Amino acid sequence: MEFTCHTTHDHKALTAMARAIRKTVRAKRSRQIRVYAWIIIGLLLVSLWLSWGRVWQTVLHCAVIAALLLLHWKEDSINAYFAKRKALPGTDFADTTFYADHYLVKTPAAETKWQYEKILALAESGGYLVFVMGKNHALAMEKAALKGGSIPEFYRFIEEKSGRRVQDIGG
Repeated sequence: MEFTCHTTHDHKALTAMARAIRKTVRAKRSRQIRVYAWIIIGLLLVSLWLSWGRVWQTVLHCAVIAALLLLHWKEDSINAYFAKRKALPGTDFADTTFYADHYLVKTPAAETKWQYEKILALAESGGYLVFVMGKNHALAMEKAALKGGSIPEFYRFIEEKSGRRVQDIGG
């Protein structure tokens, strides 16, 4: 059985890839940074309370708190935006074909042959299955565009070939 998948690398797919990387191979570092961010927000709230009578300090503290909360909330979307800006021309979509010993990713710009052993993590996010290849690299597969079998059959196939379990990361 040969599976194929067409994926459009739009903002939604790039966000899914960013979330998968953050919640798998960068999980420990991400937790540390989020803890530091909450500590800074706590200190800013105390400072806000202490400087309540001074208008400019209050406005500045509120702006920094709002910015940190926005970054915390939209972190994956912001990473997707910058990934799209750094993407090479001709990588807006990919056609992936899965074989017994490797999988082939074709874009208008290039054709790449990958070994299943190079997959560090498998993550499921909304309409995507994401192959995490490194701390800065991932490949999203649109589940709706999968051909050659059902989603559970594909999951069994990819888990067997990669030796990894699919993690549900939400989103």
